[in-house]
Amino acid sequence: MCGIAGVVGANGVLAAHVKTMIDQIQFRGRDGHGIETLGNRVVMGHARLSVVDYEHGKQPMPNTDNTVWVTFNGEIYNYVELREELKAKGYQFKSRSDSEVLVHLWREEGEKMLDRLIGMFAFFIWDTKLDRGILVRDRQGIKPCFIADYKGGIAFASEMKAILSLPDMPREVNASGLKDVFAFNYCPPPQTCFKGITHLEPGCYLLFEGDKKPVKKSYWKWPFSAEKRTPSFEEFEALTDEAIRIQMRFDVDGGLYLSGGVDSSIVAYHLKKQWPHARLEAFGLNFPNQDFSEFGYSEEVAKLLDIDLQEARITPDMIPEIANKVVYHAEQPHGDFSFFLFYLLAKRANEQNRVVMFTGDGPDEAMGGQFIHRHAQKEVSLAEYLDAICYMDNATRARVLNPDFERSTPTPAQRFAEMLEPWKHLAPVEQMAAYECVYLLPGNNLLKGERMGALWSTENRSPMMDHRVSELFIRLPAEQKFQQGITKYYLKNYAATKLSHDLIFKKKTMPTLPIGEWMKTTLREWTREAFSRIDNAYVNKVAALAMLDEHVAGTHNHTRSLRTILMSQLWLENCVNAATRQKAA
Repeated sequence: MCGIAGVVGANGVLAAHVKTMIDQIQFRGRDGHGIETLGNRVVMGHARLSVVDYEHGKQPMPNTDNTVWVTFNGEIYNYVELREELKAKGYQFKSRSDSEVLVHLWREEGEKMLDRLIGMFAFFIWDTKLDRGILVRDRQGIKPCFIADYKGGIAFASEMKAILSLPDMPREVNASGLKDVFAFNYCPPPQTCFKGITHLEPGCYLLFEGDKKPVKKSYWKWPFSAEKRTPSFEEFEALTDEAIRIQMRFDVDGGLYLSGGVDSSIVAYHLKKQWPHARLEAFGLNFPNQDFSEFGYSEEVAKLLDIDLQEARITPDMIPEIANKVVYHAEQPHGDFSFFLFYLLAKRANEQNRVVMFTGDGPDEAMGGQFIHRHAQKEVSLAEYLDAICYMDNATRARVLNPDFERSTPTPAQRFAEMLEPWKHLAPVEQMAAYECVYLLPGNNLLKGERMGALWSTENRSPMMDHRVSELFIRLPAEQKFQQGITKYYLKNYAATKLSHDLIFKKKTMPTLPIGEWMKTTLREWTREAFSRIDNAYVNKVAALAMLDEHVAGTHNHTRSLRTILMSQLWLENCVNAATRQKAA
């Protein structure tokens, strides 16, 4: 887990400005900071969390003749194999880090190098000899990379707070992005809730050449239209073992987040086979409300595989204590309260000095598990899908949103149609998977672990997010993703050959909080106080308070709408309004 920042081609940018950017995200890299100025065109910075080669991995890092420089966040898992190839070609290395592989591979192959990389990454390379470089993001968007036009050039960073720290960079709400939050519970990329700042899309890079305007190019896309095939279980097992083998390359203590679901259980099984230490330690979440807790499943898997399991417990009183920090580090409003769960998991791992944590991220979105599990008895249409994922229906939006704000941008249905346009030729279930992989995954689901982990100096590794595994999932025929009322059909049948059949085929659950019930009781006054601070620019305060009263009285269940309003209000306070945004830092 590191942080990168920089400015390319802007007027009057100094090293001190980029240092301020790095200062804003210094929590991402507790082991060292660096700034490098290259001519009058480029200033790049880095905050380092050392995972491999503590002594020799300082960044920004040059090649041997100081003509190619990189600032890099992430991990290149196949860096050992790439380094051996480069050494055979005469390249010399002064470190064991994967960062140094990038500067030499750039000199050897240029942009074609991107096809060779297996990993999660965002990095900027600048070649002073050729006066060109690239800003790159990994294929699925595991690592963040934000960009903004700035004084005739481009500013980039791992987090938006770094870009917003630049002189004369406005901190203004993007109404279109915020309105999407009230529909989809998050802001679908590439736009953000800040005007002028966007994501660099996954699988893309910006090419900089001299004084030319940067050009965005794609080097990878999800293979939604590829020919379908069902691999043997032996093929999947070998690929998963290989993904874990190369992800096991780190020099710090690690562990596993274990929910007891099929995905994390498969990772636990494969990880245990290769774990180099006497014991594999895992962390699982537990709640006082057992209807929402999966900890019993975590205990069952841990016992089956002989894994040491530790509890990360969450209670209602913790929510107000950590809410401002969660929102500040998420940087955008997310009505998804599982951000709080990842915060507490990462905190627990940090308390045990664990830096690298394995997860089961990946299969849900590619195999339809994020949504279809709620409707597992029948096929669903795109209209039904939109109704299910839209967190405020038309009547609720008309009731609670400021009318000018509500009319300012396209409706949720129009936005959803825009997002699905490239895949409208596919079957509905494939269009749903495309939406979840391209928008939901990098825009919300991967952010939870990445951002909350960054806050606590932990780095998540997800073997089933190895792009080769992801491509295998996408290429599965529809009947291997959903069959006989069973989601992730292929994966569950594979898991049943390794683990308990009853455990694997239990009813699907999702890690979440009983926030709706807590809003009626323990969190009622805290929620009411936050709503009382609403200024009506986006949400009607009177209507929001009335909805809360109806929810508390039990006449209506407004959980989904209320939590989105609540997190949006906290975001406005902590990330937008200058008077309060430093409170959570």
